[in-house]
Amino acid sequence: MMRFLFVALFSLISISSVFSQSSEPQRMSSVELEIRRLDLAEARAFKEKDKRLIEQFFAKNSVVNNPRNSLTFGSVGVVAATRLGASDYFSFDRNIESVQIYAKTAIVMGDETVVLKNETGGAGVTVRRRYTNIWMKTGKMWQIVARHANVICP
Repeated sequence: MMRFLFVALFSLISISSVFSQSSEPQRMSSVELEIRRLDLAEARAFKEKDKRLIEQFFAKNSVVNNPRNSLTFGSVGVVAATRLGASDYFSFDRNIESVQIYAKTAIVMGDETVVLKNETGGAGVTVRRRYTNIWMKTGKMWQIVARHANVICP
């Protein structure tokens, strides 16, 4: 009986130490830190309508499943949508929830809150959405090759 209690107690201690180790915050790799920085800079470029930066962030052959329920193709298409006012914001806040790194590919997921500036889109309206950006190392730089953003219904 005593041996059984000892084994059971030892098992509980072992299990709890595994759980406590897994709940400790992990140190971020330099690649993850770089991706997080780039992902936030990409949001800032949209808020500031910096077409040069937007074009650099998106690969020429990228595709965006945009929150207007259509596809936008390539960095040229993303910049054109910006010129037409599809991405005209008073504010743009992005919350990164997850970054997964797989060799030369990084997947970033989170949520965004934008306040629209465009009169045709409802100036002053706050829009919350979920997003996924897929970054790929192309040569010496990271670029978005695919993006999905959808509006969260209130």
